[in-house]
Amino acid sequence: MLVLRGDPARPVNLKVRLFLPPGAGPFPLVVWNHGSDGRGADQDMHNVGTHYGTYYFLARGYAVAHPLLRGYGGSGGRIQVSGCDMESLGRQDARDIAAVIAQLEQQPQISGQRVLVAGGSFGGWNTLAVGALNDPHVAGLVNFYGGVRTSNCSASDAALVSGARDFGRATRIPSLWLYGDNDRLFPRATWQAMYAAYRAEGGPAELVPFGTFMSNSHKLLSYPQGIAVVSPRLDGFLSRLGLPTRVLYPQYMPSSQPRRTQFAAVDDVAAVPYLSEQGREAYRAFLSRPFPRAAVLAPGGVLASANGGFDPLARALAICQRYSRQCRPYAVDGDVVWRATALPKQAHLRSRTVPAPARP
Repeated sequence: MLVLRGDPARPVNLKVRLFLPPGAGPFPLVVWNHGSDGRGADQDMHNVGTHYGTYYFLARGYAVAHPLLRGYGGSGGRIQVSGCDMESLGRQDARDIAAVIAQLEQQPQISGQRVLVAGGSFGGWNTLAVGALNDPHVAGLVNFYGGVRTSNCSASDAALVSGARDFGRATRIPSLWLYGDNDRLFPRATWQAMYAAYRAEGGPAELVPFGTFMSNSHKLLSYPQGIAVVSPRLDGFLSRLGLPTRVLYPQYMPSSQPRRTQFAAVDDVAAVPYLSEQGREAYRAFLSRPFPRAAVLAPGGVLASANGGFDPLARALAICQRYSRQCRPYAVDGDVVWRATALPKQAHLRSRTVPAPARP
């Protein structure tokens, strides 16, 4: 954990969580800007960075820094919001982020010559604002469904379009924008208008409209399945910038997600093989847990499950394998992925339920 200075014109200390891949470096740098759930000071620093965007970059040998903005977690000060002036809000944050980049470039493990700035939601908006500063060390911007909603602005969509237009007029750094059709915060018409306004003013940008993702495309980076959506688009963008794309550390990548089968409905508890009534109760408990989640079975009544954090499928498999060499995935998120084969004959056994604790 680092404590770095924010914008020198408005002195404040900011907490920064830095993730490093194996080795001594120096590593190319990604500065990832966090979103906001409205909790501000209550935001937990330990949960910052626990999404698949971080793991994508670590797998490719990047250092990933997550600065906490003013008023979030242990960072000092507070964000100043002035009505619907979303551009001013972003520019204030951008100056803090630029100050963090300048200090991270002095770290011996960091190569500061080709920096990528990225972020999701509020962090995506602040990423676009960083682009308007045209820092010569910043090679590119990645905006995942960026935008802002504030309680004191009743015309936030129009404000976002206006702010995007102003950022586009100022920015000469290439950017990649990723938005989905079933985003619960920023509907398609809003982000299309933002992108059009940005491009009309000369902002160099490429839009990836990735369609519908699960129940809410604003959660693209919260699930392992999002990696398959993100990787080819982001790999192409980084390649065009001359930045690394080869996977060097596959341990940071999630398990391949098995495809849905027609074996049974996920909530059909009676259809789950191997389990005793005790095991079926444990499976019912699994169904009550939030996504991402995975349940794994083995003969002899073994049920292992995990949810939350990085790669719950891999964690559930690892726990199951402590008890059996015949572990197979049964359910991932809301899908049954079990592929029926001849089930071994066995006596009625008491199930071993070994749920893994959720990780932040």
